[in-house]
Amino acid sequence: MSNRTVRNYYLPVVLLITFSLLLVSSNLFAQSGFDPRSMGMGGTGVAVANPATAPFFNPAVLSIEERERFSIDGPILGVRAYDPNNFRNELNSFQNLDLVDGLQTSISNFNLAPSEASSTAVVASINELNDSLGALGGSPVQANLGIGLTLGDTGQKFGWAIYTTGNGAFGTLFNYRDGAFLGGFADAIDQVNFDNPASNTTAQLDALADFITYDVDPNTGEITNVQVVDFSEDNIESTVDVMGLGWMEVGVSLSTHLGDFACGVTPKFVRARIFDYSASALSADVSDFDVTDYQTDYENFNIDIGFARETADGWIIGMVGKNLIEQKYKGYRRDPVTQVIEPTGNVITISPTIQVGAARQEEWGTVAVDFDLQETEGFNGLPGSQYLSTGVELDPWGWGQVRAGYRANLSDSERSVLSAGIGISPFGIHVDLAVAGNKNELGAAAQFGFRF
Repeated sequence: MSNRTVRNYYLPVVLLITFSLLLVSSNLFAQSGFDPRSMGMGGTGVAVANPATAPFFNPAVLSIEERERFSIDGPILGVRAYDPNNFRNELNSFQNLDLVDGLQTSISNFNLAPSEASSTAVVASINELNDSLGALGGSPVQANLGIGLTLGDTGQKFGWAIYTTGNGAFGTLFNYRDGAFLGGFADAIDQVNFDNPASNTTAQLDALADFITYDVDPNTGEITNVQVVDFSEDNIESTVDVMGLGWMEVGVSLSTHLGDFACGVTPKFVRARIFDYSASALSADVSDFDVTDYQTDYENFNIDIGFARETADGWIIGMVGKNLIEQKYKGYRRDPVTQVIEPTGNVITISPTIQVGAARQEEWGTVAVDFDLQETEGFNGLPGSQYLSTGVELDPWGWGQVRAGYRANLSDSERSVLSAGIGISPFGIHVDLAVAGNKNELGAAAQFGFRF
């Protein structure tokens, strides 16, 4: 069967799969960088000529290949998870301690028989609650899921690819907001003489009105009945905040030569779904909530533009601008009391990004390096990213590949990862697998496809 016959056979099938995917729920689909060849090579791809990944990295490389090559790739699957503090288990452990109930009991017992000695139990309960909340403060969790499908054809003069991808990116952060109140609460109790209430002054106690109540004897004017105010779950201001971006993208990448440069463009339709969840530290359940109360949908158009050039000594130099039309997605959530959907004030901004890259392909394999020219802002209070990626692929046999790479995050060194991958590609069929990670982060990707 000739290559052209094979293409004519597979094309209707792939087009049917592609357009069927567009009917699937939009929160499953978004632009993903989960191509396992790229992941195994440290995240590089801006200058690596590959019809399966060009829509994700740089459409210009579609017309860099010296020979025409047709590809069908799908599914492309990937996942990343980052949880340095084992936050979910720590949150569950905190909630199971019932420290607010313990503080309430200490206050009730104290108010029945106030004394300097018994006040120490109240202070201890306050400090235990404050310390436990503080230990959770700033704990970040991030997770990404990706899936994609591509169909493309490279060539020296013209290349094209159609694709659909989806991504779910979620970030969880514990916002610790109770330190000032709880610290002031413990200090207030230490300032009061409970053994001899009359020795306190009204000015002193009025300054502690958020924490202490008292009576004044109408006959003698003496201070009596100094009590500690009640404390309940409503007093807790620390929250668990979860923001997520579900992103479905479908587009067409086109590339041709203009003089010495390959020029590519990817117009694309985007459907975004924003999740903006927040709940008290005592009631939050990061694995079980009604997402419809916290989501907002958006649709828009965007575009990527890329350039590439093959130098006389065999290097490919590439540059790409992605999502060149800035988009701002505002968060909304349902008020639990009024049931009215209200803005949260949180915004996820998709700003234009520019990456540059270089790659060289030899008979034994490929080396590549990519660099983000600017920092990408994180959302929900989480750190941003700016990557310097390097990778190598060894392919001396032509049917089996071994890959390794390193992705340095210049914005947050703790998020830098090592990666490795393998590929098997006999008779035009290829299977690729990759892993990437460090002690706090783990990613994996898989891909299946045909190339002729």
